[in-house]
Amino acid sequence: MRKIILASSSRQRKNILSALNIPFDVVAADIDEKTIRDPDPEKQAEKIARAKAEKIAAGKPDAIVIAGDTFSVLDSHILEKPGNAAEAKAMLRLLSGKTAVNYNGFCYIDRSRDIDYSTTAVVKFAFRVMDEMEIENYVAKLPVTEWAAAFSPAYPYPMTVIARVEGSLTGFTHGLPMELVVEYLKKSEVAIKP
Repeated sequence: MRKIILASSSRQRKNILSALNIPFDVVAADIDEKTIRDPDPEKQAEKIARAKAEKIAAGKPDAIVIAGDTFSVLDSHILEKPGNAAEAKAMLRLLSGKTAVNYNGFCYIDRSRDIDYSTTAVVKFAFRVMDEMEIENYVAKLPVTEWAAAFSPAYPYPMTVIARVEGSLTGFTHGLPMELVVEYLKKSEVAIKP
């Protein structure tokens, strides 16, 4: 069986990839994402995902490497993982009642099959209005510093703050567009078992 590596320590990505019932290893790519910038957020997300995949693939040339990166943008604000509770609250206040864009960089490398693909799944989403008490309780009870833009719709309560979604469902909920993962695993002739 081909070795498959998920180049991410994200619990959400690991959980959704596990749904395919294929064995894989998790090897986090230790890169400084803040050094990778592009004026186009779609290209930035793709570049970060590619940097993660290439770092792991360099040491595992026979493996299939899957990587992702996620952040949201509202107007000119790029919302990555907040550094603390105060930043998380500010992000949630900004998102409350607004429509934003979620960028899900994706990279798939299988050198033995000459597959080297990257893109960004772009998802538009709308937040419902959150009042100040809800924001305070949300930040106090949830691991907001682990999530881009201080929310992860892979979890029940954060899902309740989302009013609408347009685009890749799993790209939005889990940071990994599974419609692309499955397509490329099939190109690598990996058997997927429901």
